[in-house]
Amino acid sequence: MAAQGWSTVRRRTARAGAAAGAVLLLAVGCATQEDQRPTVVQEAPSAPPPASAASAASAPVSAAPSASPSPTGTATPSASAAPSAPSAAPTRTATPSAPPASPAPRPAAPTRLTVSAAAPGGLDLVRGGAAREFAVTLAGGNVRAYTALKVVFQMEMMIGEGPGPLPAGNGFVLERRDPSSGVWRPVELRVANDVQPHFLFSGGAPLAREATRTERFRIRAGAEGPIGSLPLMIRVVDTTAPPSASAEQGVPARTSLAVAARRA
Repeated sequence: MAAQGWSTVRRRTARAGAAAGAVLLLAVGCATQEDQRPTVVQEAPSAPPPASAASAASAPVSAAPSASPSPTGTATPSASAAPSAPSAAPTRTATPSAPPASPAPRPAAPTRLTVSAAAPGGLDLVRGGAAREFAVTLAGGNVRAYTALKVVFQMEMMIGEGPGPLPAGNGFVLERRDPSSGVWRPVELRVANDVQPHFLFSGGAPLAREATRTERFRIRAGAEGPIGSLPLMIRVVDTTAPPSASAEQGVPARTSLAVAARRA
């Protein structure tokens, strides 16, 4: 009986142990299945890089692989898939406007005929000595051209030293150099205290508008004649001007040079 009882107890204990082992294995199996379930990691979409770092993000950067395999086979988004910074708006180039039209040139101010005289070293003469040269330059204005202009000379009477008459031309000899031949030719020197009108002169040479002409002269003091200083009046006469022309029209330009005569 005792042996049968122990046998019954052992069978019950073995059944109980088997049942407990089965429950333990079932629990371990469930836990193992829970641990083997794939874990899905959801990553928040990365924020777009700032505009200043757009150039630094130009090279693609691969994402690190997940520790557990994804059951759906969807690849983890990489940093290269992040939206790029918006490009700067194209700069508009302003079309240059046409320059304003240039104003019409103003007409030149009217200029008239002028005359100038130059005597290097002056005209300080010695009675019976050498002649001194001087030049007379005519500059035509832009108003008109002239067909005949003549340079004429005049001097007032000088006071003589004695009771006798004064020599012609106050004792001065005036000459003009011929530009074509280089020969010095005599020129009239009028001595008077009045002015001879323009229409009593003839001859002359043309002068184009805005043209220039220089004539060379020389004056010598003869051995006989008074001493002293007087202006040598130089006038440019338009010999084609009608007798009714005004003094400015008949003699459009004038100047003078100082002449002195002394004894050696």
